[in-house]
This record gives sequence, C-alpha cells and structure tokens, in this order.
Amino acid sequence: MNYKSIQWKIILIYGLLILVAMEIIWVYLFKSLENYHMKNFDNYIEAQATGIAFTLKDNINSENSLNNIINMYLGPNSNIKYVYILDKSGNILASSTGEKGKMLTPAVIKALSGDESIETVNDNNSNGKIRSVATPVTDSDGKISGVVYISGSLKGIYDTLSDVNFILLGATFIAVIITVILGYILAKTITDPIKEVTKYAHEMAEGNFDVHINIKSNDEIGELGNMFNLMSRRLKTTLNEMENEKSKVEAIISYMTDGVIATNDSNRIILFNKAAEKMIGEKLSINEPIEKIAQGQITNSGTLIYCNGRILKSFATPIKVDKNIDGNVFVLHDITEQQTLDNMRKEFVANVSHELRTPLTTIKSYTETLINDDVDEKYKYRFLDIIDKEVDRMARLVKDLLFLSKMDSNGKLNLEEVNLNEFIEDTLSKLRIEACKKSQTLTFCLDEEKRNVKIDKDKMEQVLINIVTNAIKYTNEGGYIRVFTKYDEDFAYISVSDNGIGIPKKDLPRIFERFYRVDKGRSRELGGTGLGLAIAKEIVSAHKGEIKIESEVDNGTVVTVKLKY
Repeated sequence: MNYKSIQWKIILIYGLLILVAMEIIWVYLFKSLENYHMKNFDNYIEAQATGIAFTLKDNINSENSLNNIINMYLGPNSNIKYVYILDKSGNILASSTGEKGKMLTPAVIKALSGDESIETVNDNNSNGKIRSVATPVTDSDGKISGVVYISGSLKGIYDTLSDVNFILLGATFIAVIITVILGYILAKTITDPIKEVTKYAHEMAEGNFDVHINIKSNDEIGELGNMFNLMSRRLKTTLNEMENEKSKVEAIISYMTDGVIATNDSNRIILFNKAAEKMIGEKLSINEPIEKIAQGQITNSGTLIYCNGRILKSFATPIKVDKNIDGNVFVLHDITEQQTLDNMRKEFVANVSHELRTPLTTIKSYTETLINDDVDEKYKYRFLDIIDKEVDRMARLVKDLLFLSKMDSNGKLNLEEVNLNEFIEDTLSKLRIEACKKSQTLTFCLDEEKRNVKIDKDKMEQVLINIVTNAIKYTNEGGYIRVFTKYDEDFAYISVSDNGIGIPKKDLPRIFERFYRVDKGRSRELGGTGLGLAIAKEIVSAHKGEIKIESEVDNGTVVTVKLKY
C-alpha cells in the first residue's frame, strides 16, 4: 500500500482538519463549561457567605451561636467543605474543623478592608483544590467586626468536566474515524479515475492506443477522462498517419533506383536501401561509420565514387533539426551507363570525324593535284578513280549513319510473312559473284523443313548481306562460307560460318559497337565503314531477335541470328 499516494494524503488532511476542529471545539466547550460551573459555584458560596455574615451582624462574639450557625450551613447535601469565622484581626473565632489561631490569606486581608474576595487554593487535607470566598461582617454601625471565610470543594466540578472530556474524546475519536472513512470514500472517488487514467497512460506509453475510459461523472474528473479519450483518439490518428507516411517513405526509399544512405551527427549509418548496397557492392549495417564503406569515398556532394566496377555520383543533403545539423542524407546515382554512353558518343563523333576526314583528305589532295599540276592522262584517270571510290565510301558511310539514326528514332518494321529458306536463297544468290571473285565456296545448307517467319524483308536482307559480305571479306581466297537454317518450336535460326581469319576473344564483346574494327587498316582497305554489324544488331533487335558471334583467330567465325516466328 502506497502511503505517499494522493488518496492517503487526502485522508490524512481530512483527518487532521477534523481533529484540529474537534480540538478547538473541545477547548472552547471545556472552557465554557468550566467558566459556567465556576460562576455558579462562586455565586453559591458567595450567597452562603453573605447569609452567614448577615446572621452574624451583631452576634459575632457568641461562640455557641457561631458553632450552631456553622453546623447549619454544613449539611449532608451542602457543597460547603470549610467554614471559618474570624474577628477583625484575623483570629479564628470558630471553624468547622475546630482549628484555632490566625488566618490571613489574600482574600481575608482584602475582606478585612471591606471588599469581598474569592480565591482558589490547594486543600491541605486532600489533593484537590478548593474555592474560597471571604466576606466582611459589619455591625449595626457599619463597622467591620469580622470575616466569614467559606471554602467549597471543586471536585464535583472537575469530575463533571472530566466526564465531559471523556465524552468529547469519544466524540473526537468517532468523528475522526467517520472522517477517515468518508475521506477514504471521497478520495477513492477522486483517485480511482486518476488511477484508471494512469493505467491507460501506461498502456498508451507501451503503444496501445485503443484504450477508452468509461466516464462516470460530469465533474472535473469526468472532463479529464473525456480529454484523455480525445487525446487517445488523436494520438492514434496522428501515429497512424505518421506510420503511413513512414511506410510510404520507406517504400519509396526501398524501391528507389538510386542508393540512399542516411547518417547521424556522428557519421554513423541510420538508414539505407538495397540499391545502395547493390551499387557499392558491400553489405551495410546500421550504426556503421560512413568512412568504412566505399573506401571512404562518400564525403561531399558531387563527388564521383569508383567502386564495384561502377561510377557513382554522390549528392549530400544535411538533416537540420532546430537549425542544427543532425546528420546527412547521401543519394548515390549510378552514372556508369551515362559515362559509358558519353564515352561512346565521344568515340562515335571522333570515329565519324576520322572516317569522313580520311576520304575528304584523299579527295582534297588528288583534286588539288589534278587542278594545279599537269598530270598525264594515265595518272589522271587513276586519280579520278580513287576520288570516285572515296566518294562511294563516304556515301556508304552517310547512308549507314542515316539508317542507324532512323532505327534509333523510329525502328518501325514492315513485317510480312516470308518463307525463310526461299528468302535466304534469293538473298545469297546476289552475293555468289563476290564469293567467286575470291574463289570462295558459298554453300547453302538449308533445313529441309520450310517455315515462314514475320520479318521486314528489306531490313533482314541487309542483315544477311552485311554478315555474309563480312565473311567474304575476311576469308582468304579459296575459303568457304556456309549458311545454315534450323527450326525449333519457338525460333528460327540462321547461321553463317566461315574459315576466315577469325576475331580475337578480347574484341568479341565490342564487335557490335559502331565504328569498332578489329583491324582498322585492313577494314578500310576492304571498304568497310565499321557499321555493318551494328546495323545488323539494330535490325535483329527490332525484330525482338538475337544475334551472337563465336570466333577463334585463324579458325573462322560463326554468326547466329535467332528470330521469332
């Protein structure tokens, strides 16, 4: 039981208030009763003393008469305990106790001077107190002839007051008990709702916002309960909204393609997403120092980070709380492809410039020679032939570039259903003469099963011509080129194989890049633009097909095109 609780404090305060009030009433009542009884007692003994003094007006010197008077006032029901009759010098003339001698108390001395006086003294014959009155006795001439001194016991009064004290003590005890009980009930009506609010507040602190207080009154406690219920509902609504917003933010961060890492003011990780781990290529953990990841490259905004074979750009934004920087949010953007494309663009521009500059330089030099010099007819035609070939080469280059540009901007196909075997036979028949010029064998090994495929005839013809023409160019005289077809349930396959010079393995990954040549010098000699395989790949990709090359140096090359029906 908690004696420091509000309930016990209320009970204690109520009990003390009643106790103090009862004590004040007790003292006041006791004093009032004491004064009342003392006044009545004083009036009584004064009356008795005055009666004796009147009786002794002219008989104070008669000893027998004095004893009779004393005995008359000392009856069994009398409250008078002692009676003394004194002469004008204070000598005892007669007494109820039989004492003789002189009695000069303050009251007696005052009475001898003519004034009645009352005093309270200790009773020498008992442990109590007695109340005494001294009244002067006068003769017929008005002279003081003696004093009547009467004493009465106060035991009866104090016994009565003692009984009253006992009654008041009992009343006080009962009042305190009743007050404690009523205070307990009152305190309980106040503290029970507060305890209930406290209990539900603990539940709310633990995350349960479904609590509801039953309102049992319309007073301040009831109002407190109403406010608590309102607070509970609003907190639940607010936290639900915060949780929803948090879920949205977490979902956004989780599914962002950019990496996100948040740190506190100690540069330790407090949040990250999977994209960041994937980009950096490291397993991240909460509270890990940011300096320990990506070789400590994540520092300032705009910094380039090289890790995991990627190029990342870091953007940092400070987290501000009350105008103080409480951490940072780092956003990692993968610019590897962008950098690659930028490099390819630069290389493409450089290649185009180079491819155009070479024939233009040749044309320029031969044209100047023809214009400025007297050239023999034999060399003149030779120079013009070279110029003509360079112009044709430039025209092919521009034509291929325009085709690629068209494929990039609008790769629309004019699809039609074509018998693939017949289409390949018609296309390859146009290249037989080129093969014969180098004494090469161009063989068609077509699958006996004939199937139709949906293709753009003109574009696919260009693919086949580019592949076979390359095979003819890079196969030595007397070599062979074989073209195969094969079908399965989902795809049709075209394979072109030769026994030419082959392609080094290191060049295979880049073989479909624009202007990429394995042997640039030889390629130019053979009239190539470096765009044939790039065009073939673009066309095949537009058909949602695949093209791949397998090759070994000096062992030939196999190019396979896979098309959907």
